[in-house]
Amino acid sequence: MALKIADRILALGIALALVFAALCALQRLGGRLHALENLERLTLDLRFRLRGPEAPGDAVAIVAIDDAAIARYPLLSERRDPFAALLRAIGAAGAAVIGVDAILVDREQILDEALSAEVEAHVAAHPGSSAPADRLLARVAEALGGDRHLAAAIAEVGGVVLGLSLGGRGEAVSDDPELAKGRYGQSIVGPTPPLSVPRGLVSLPIFNAAAAGLGMITFTEDQDQTIRELHFARRFGDGIYAPMAATLLAARDRVPRSGLVYLGGESKVRIGAREVELGPGDRMILNFRGPAATFPTYSAADVLDGEVGDALAGKIVLVGITYLGYDRARTPLGPQFPAVELHATAIDNILAGDPIRRVSPFTDVAVCALLGLLATLLFARRLDAAPAIRFGGLGLLVGGQVLASHVLFARYNLWLGAVWPLLAVALIGGLGIAAAYAGEARQRRWLRRSFSHYLGGETLDQLLADPGALALGGARRRLSVLFSDIRDFTTISESLSPEELVDLLNLFLTPMSRAVLSRGGYLDKYIGDAVMAVFGAPVPHADHGGRALATAIAMQRALDELGPELARRGLRLEIGVGVNAGEMVVGNMGSVDRFDYTVVGDAVNLASRLEGLTKIYGVRCLVGEGARALAPEEFAFREVDRVRVKGKAEPVAIFELLGGPEGELAAYADLPAFEAALAAYRRGDLALAREGFVAFAGRNPGDRVSALYLERLAELGDQAPAGWDGVTTFRTK
Repeated sequence: MALKIADRILALGIALALVFAALCALQRLGGRLHALENLERLTLDLRFRLRGPEAPGDAVAIVAIDDAAIARYPLLSERRDPFAALLRAIGAAGAAVIGVDAILVDREQILDEALSAEVEAHVAAHPGSSAPADRLLARVAEALGGDRHLAAAIAEVGGVVLGLSLGGRGEAVSDDPELAKGRYGQSIVGPTPPLSVPRGLVSLPIFNAAAAGLGMITFTEDQDQTIRELHFARRFGDGIYAPMAATLLAARDRVPRSGLVYLGGESKVRIGAREVELGPGDRMILNFRGPAATFPTYSAADVLDGEVGDALAGKIVLVGITYLGYDRARTPLGPQFPAVELHATAIDNILAGDPIRRVSPFTDVAVCALLGLLATLLFARRLDAAPAIRFGGLGLLVGGQVLASHVLFARYNLWLGAVWPLLAVALIGGLGIAAAYAGEARQRRWLRRSFSHYLGGETLDQLLADPGALALGGARRRLSVLFSDIRDFTTISESLSPEELVDLLNLFLTPMSRAVLSRGGYLDKYIGDAVMAVFGAPVPHADHGGRALATAIAMQRALDELGPELARRGLRLEIGVGVNAGEMVVGNMGSVDRFDYTVVGDAVNLASRLEGLTKIYGVRCLVGEGARALAPEEFAFREVDRVRVKGKAEPVAIFELLGGPEGELAAYADLPAFEAALAAYRRGDLALAREGFVAFAGRNPGDRVSALYLERLAELGDQAPAGWDGVTTFRTK
């Protein structure tokens, strides 16, 4: 009975809360809701500002090539020798390790290349000459050796880690063996490999060879050009590279390269005994300590002049370029943030073990759903709450969520989603009574979106007309189920490139899916090259058995029609189809947040086993007893065996589907002779059975089933063993 809108507010609020929770889940799981994700990230920036600055640890110091350094040492940004002197000064000050936030990609070129070569050749030809001109040229040659001097300084100081950029402009030198210094010593790739990049920038080989290690200095901006995260793994060539923060910590703690480990499946990085938890995409959310200059920063000029005392002793020292606003980034705490401090922040977060952690998608979804449901209760008709109470309640929900988000962030470094819960409260509270109609429309759109790829148009229209046909939870019903699979697909796939394999699957699965949908079936899932389909649910069909059998024939016909195109590609495909019917549990096997409508039960398992047995018996389609009993008279079968499949104690009869109204799958001469031989085999008259199968095989030379029986009889002889029941037992799937 139709309810008045006023009586449906509770249902509306629940529906809207679930819709918001589903959208929140879609966003958290990587859906295309970029605008909302960007808004959520802006709330993260606001939380940093509300929390205020925090004192960093004392492990990191920064040496900046700043305006003061350029004023006192103008050549520091242009020549190698002053930079070599800076590294030696930092080393002399007692730095534990040094990270250079720069890429030394170009050779130092003071003179024309040809002229430089002439000078060096002349000096080499007149070693130790005391002639004034020769001595002058020797000094010139020494000045031209800035690259050698810097490389020597890097090697002499030790513990110097140079930057490399992956994913930006330029091209990395992929054949430089020293690039291995930037890779993880051990890498275990998970289901989602690290981002692969085709380009990069690295320092010259002479510097890489002298360095203790290399580390990525690449940061990725969000859509609003703000840096919030650090990528901990990028793939270039056959290696997975680590960020400078990880490489520096490994160098400081004397962790061998084998101890720097990337664990993609666990979303972790190990630096010796230290573990770093990563979020999606191998990223760590930076816990910014404050605005620019939060970390101890010393001018390179003061370091060169020996004016920093022991401030660098035992520290991880980062060398960065900051003069004239060079190398700045936008962060949650504002623009003009020195990029070198991003590395300092990452190192400090790892050492303190307090990077920002985003709560699980489940937590965000649960909070969104809870606040939406609480907002709905404020508008429930039975409560008959006054407007002031409703508005006050909405204010408490909003204020409580904001306060909880701030406390979790400020005290526990947890990022709880704010946008979706607040939107849920605002919209449910604002819509009120009018939300009844909106909730119903949303439900219909959700159902169509969820099932449009799994149900044919006519069946989907029936489901939308009666959503009650969709059981949210398990319901026991008698249904038919079909499994199909390409034979020897693994062998076929090994001969194809990934692109060719995807194209082949699309070519194959399209007509297979149409065969299911056009006959009212529910396309449950693809399992690689396999198809699973259900008939009789979610919309009931009394003739579900006939629909499943017709689909099996249609699939084989569709494969035959693909033959010319497959032959053009040098391929030949065969599929096996298993069909069974019986009682099974059907419904939502997950939750309303993560919908997975499917079937389970012994009848389903048997259908899957039958599909696998088609290869053994050499037939195109095997049918279980349940499906055979439901088959209309137009379908023809041949009983091929009684079997015990793995996991089942009781034997079942299995049948080969020969044909039906949709077409013919197989035809045999003198089927009664086969049936007589099969009956003799089961009662233990093996000699008579052998005689019958030989005769049948002679008239049907391509029949694998009779050949299979003859193979069994060759092993059994003429005498049936004790306890003979004629049943074949399969120990494997």
